[in-house]
Amino acid sequence: MTPALVTGCIPYPRAVKPPSRPPFRNAKLVESFRGEVRARMPLHPMELALVIVACVHLCFLPWAFGARAPWAQIISAGLGLGALVVAVWPRRYSGELAPQGAFILHPWSRLLKFPPFWLGLLFLGYITCQALNPAYIRATAGPYWWLAPIEHIKWLPSGVSAPFERMNAWRMLTICGGAWALACALAAGLTRRISVQAILTTVVANGTILALLGILQKVTSAQGIFWLIKDGVPGYFTATFYYKNHAGAYFNLILVVAVALMAWYYLRALRRMERSSPAPVYAFMTVILAAIVFLSNSRTAMALLIGYGVAVAGILLVWRLRNNPGTSHPAVTGLVTTGALSVVIAAAWFLDLDKSIDQIKYLTSDKGQKYHWEPRVQARQATWDLFEAKPTTGWGAGSFRHVFPITQRNYDEIYWAPRRKGITYAWDHAHNDYYQILAESGVLGALPLLAILCWSLLKSIRLGMLLQPPHLLLLLGLFLPLAHAWLDFPFYNCAILVTFCCIWTLLIRWAELELDRT
Repeated sequence: MTPALVTGCIPYPRAVKPPSRPPFRNAKLVESFRGEVRARMPLHPMELALVIVACVHLCFLPWAFGARAPWAQIISAGLGLGALVVAVWPRRYSGELAPQGAFILHPWSRLLKFPPFWLGLLFLGYITCQALNPAYIRATAGPYWWLAPIEHIKWLPSGVSAPFERMNAWRMLTICGGAWALACALAAGLTRRISVQAILTTVVANGTILALLGILQKVTSAQGIFWLIKDGVPGYFTATFYYKNHAGAYFNLILVVAVALMAWYYLRALRRMERSSPAPVYAFMTVILAAIVFLSNSRTAMALLIGYGVAVAGILLVWRLRNNPGTSHPAVTGLVTTGALSVVIAAAWFLDLDKSIDQIKYLTSDKGQKYHWEPRVQARQATWDLFEAKPTTGWGAGSFRHVFPITQRNYDEIYWAPRRKGITYAWDHAHNDYYQILAESGVLGALPLLAILCWSLLKSIRLGMLLQPPHLLLLLGLFLPLAHAWLDFPFYNCAILVTFCCIWTLLIRWAELELDRT
């Protein structure tokens, strides 16, 4: 049967059904009847290269100690820009790559229709303007430093001139630029569902290996990362992350991807009446990731994970009651559930997870309120005072640690160190990403970020994710770091920021490609 002539824009390549054959020659008659059998086409070399670069980028970030150092952030920006170049490079499809006829695909046209590309470009331009127009310079004399005002263009957004290694607008441009470039590359360059799932699977596998490393460190009472690197606050590191709350937020993010893939493969196995599927493998990785979240002692991450677990159980229960799949016997379901609970209980006993549960109880105690919440509430108020001083354009990206003492000194509890005369606290972050973004970027700088978030959420809803359990579970999980950001600073960690942006982009692309197949 001759394919119809398509005029105008050439669509993205899709797998094509093979010509129908007599039933006795078709080994997969049932799948063919459902339309499940499709000709397997290899990935285009450029798309394969994009998948490899994206996997290397996303796997590199956590192994580079959370990419908190300038060298890791520079490499991240380079990998992101490299992925963007590979993604928009024109592709020629011919031979087995184009059964319906040769054509040239221009992915850049899709990039131009991707709103976060323009909104992110606007935000990066805003940061660049702040970097080029500093209103203050960090001056030093021996162990002392202060901010000295300098001449600048007052009607333009301004920033603070400070060393790159101490944090400034150029460094923030490097961090955000890497996240923006990789997310845009994935949105423009991925044309096959298998590419999306390959990246997600690689991220989950990499996160599970990191989690196993973290569990081994806890079991052996390691005193440093890789048992050798001792840096930062003792007892605060988990796996390769120096800060326990960053570890908790990162592993929560990887866990929700594992849950979504587990649900997708489970439902596919039901639909195809397959005897086995990779779903149990993802379930096992989910248990490992959940264990390391509790072992990280990140109170907020543990609380969010418990809430997510309750939500997932409710969603799956509602789905099962509404769809009533008859392919699984209740005894089998009960056996699997009992086995999973046994594994969790055994892990809790062996790894002494009750200490992690005690951390959650600590939050509601009077001591926890005094030493954990009250200082952060005061820091949040001091950050808001900073925002009110320059609400329109902010103080400059990456300027928080330099300008925070201006309002911090108004709150003695977070300014003076107790029992250490003349010593003050140094706050590098506000422990609330939203307040810190407003203080650094002002309303004008925060608007593009808010627009990206709103577009992503509305796009996800329009793609029908609320009706698809795998997509819904992943979409719901993406709100964990957003909630965590109210009490800490996960998005000022390069590994979490880049991974979050890319997972949401992959989720949207996954849903789009699912619709294309229907």
